[in-house]
Amino acid sequence: MNASAPIPRPPKPLLTVTGLTKHFALKGGLFGQSRGVVRAVDDISFEVGEGETLGIVGESGCGKSTTARLLVDLISPDSGDIQLGGKLVGSELPIRELRRQVQMVFQDSYASLNPRLTMEDAISFGPMVNGMARNAAVRLAHDLLARVGLEPRRFAGRYPHELSGGQRQRVNIARALAFSPKVVVLDEAVSALDKSVEAQVLNLLTDLKAELGLTYVFISHDLNVVRYMSDRVMVMYLGQVAEVGPVDAIYGAPAHPYSRALLAAMPSMDPDRRTMEAPLAGDPPNPINPPPGCRFHTRCRFADAVCSMSDPGLYTMGTPGHLAACHLHIPASGHKAAELAA
Repeated sequence: MNASAPIPRPPKPLLTVTGLTKHFALKGGLFGQSRGVVRAVDDISFEVGEGETLGIVGESGCGKSTTARLLVDLISPDSGDIQLGGKLVGSELPIRELRRQVQMVFQDSYASLNPRLTMEDAISFGPMVNGMARNAAVRLAHDLLARVGLEPRRFAGRYPHELSGGQRQRVNIARALAFSPKVVVLDEAVSALDKSVEAQVLNLLTDLKAELGLTYVFISHDLNVVRYMSDRVMVMYLGQVAEVGPVDAIYGAPAHPYSRALLAAMPSMDPDRRTMEAPLAGDPPNPINPPPGCRFHTRCRFADAVCSMSDPGLYTMGTPGHLAACHLHIPASGHKAAELAA
């Protein structure tokens, strides 16, 4: 790199999450008494820079979708703070304004739409509720349909059952854009589509991000899709953040054993890179009673005594912005491998 070239700066944080926690109480027994809680999201913190895409990955049940619903206030957190543009949600930024500035696209494109509303009405409904005149809202709906690649004259009057899955998801994206949001949360938004349609929707999302200056929180099980879409990646395990960092750092040199196991499970078309041994065995522990210390230690081949006794917390790695919650990489953590490396 040229010594005189400016060092690229990370984008200014637009969305800041601090200590976000959500536990779901289990009811049962005599008189509906509580039988414990499911620790769906347990004290997580992260940032999303303005104009970037943060990918969130992890096994089913790790807390990805719960995190998404907390970000748009579909469910309320037990504790923790969310800041949007430096304003604290709930006090400095009203919930109503949060829902205008942060929109969500769900996995099930059909269930997300009212079967009794045409596509024109589905998109214009929100702006009209917020005070926009019907004529203006309809014009906006037609403009957004055209923007997402659906000819308004053909699709404005159709109902959800008359559209394919990819077309319905384009409508859901258009509906999310009707409020001119700053952040769009995409929760498995392309996982129900076949690969050819998925590629079209991904390219559409990429184009819209560039045209409108959007910020994405992109949740997916497909690690190849996350790599294509994301600037940074956050790996979650059992309600906590295992690793977070730039996409090249996570995919090129993952630090957490769980991240390495996830990437090793990615299918490859190269016959010389076939997976001969399962990178990870067993199911995640019960989120009602998670193991002490590092929650991954019950499945980790590098686990040591310290792993079951203390939570490592996120530790800064060599690459700027790359953090991992693993005793292996913390000097003087008490882990034998960490001591040998030091």
